[in-house]
Amino acid sequence: MTIKDKILIIKQRLRLDMNGVASKSMRDGGIGYGLNFGVGLAALKEIAGETEHDSSLAIALWKENVRECKMLASMIYPADEFPIGLADMWVEEIEWPDLAQTCSMYLFSRMPEASVTAFRWIASQSEMVRYCGFLTIAHQMRQGKEMNERYVTELRDQAQTALADGCTLPALAAQTVMDILERNGNDGQN
Repeated sequence: MTIKDKILIIKQRLRLDMNGVASKSMRDGGIGYGLNFGVGLAALKEIAGETEHDSSLAIALWKENVRECKMLASMIYPADEFPIGLADMWVEEIEWPDLAQTCSMYLFSRMPEASVTAFRWIASQSEMVRYCGFLTIAHQMRQGKEMNERYVTELRDQAQTALADGCTLPALAAQTVMDILERNGNDGQN
C-alpha cells in the first residue's frame, strides 16, 4: 500500500469521526486550517494507535493542510528518529495552539535533544515557537525528566521573563512550567 493510499484511508476515518460543530466553532474562533474535521484528541489517539508509526507517512501527513493530519503526524512519527532540523521546520509552521500542544506532547518532548531544542525555541522571537518550547519542557517534566540545578535556575529565569513580557501563549506555558517546578519542590525532580 502506498503512502497516498494510507492517507486516503486516514482521511476516510477522519470523515467518520468528523464533528462539524467543533470545526465551525474553531473556524469562528479564528483557527483557520485549510481543512478541519473537528475530530477530538481521543479519536485521534485511537487512529494513531491503529496507524503504522512511520516517518515517511508522518511527513506526508504533515504536508496535508488538514488539522487532524498534522496532529496525527506528530503522534505517529517515531520520536527517537525525529531530527532536530525537521523539528525546527515544523515548529516554524505551527500557527494554532492546539497543534502546538499536540506536537509538544507527543513528539517534541520525546525527540533526541528535546531539552536543548526547547531552550533554543524559548529564546525565539516567534510567540508560537516560544510557546512550543515551554510546552515541550513542561511535558518532559511531567514524563519524569530530571533536571540539574543550573537547568532549573535557567528555566525559572526564562519562565519569569515570559510571564513579564505579556505574550499570552508563552506566558501560559511558562506558568505551567512554574507550577510544575513548585509542585516538585522547586528542584525540578519528580
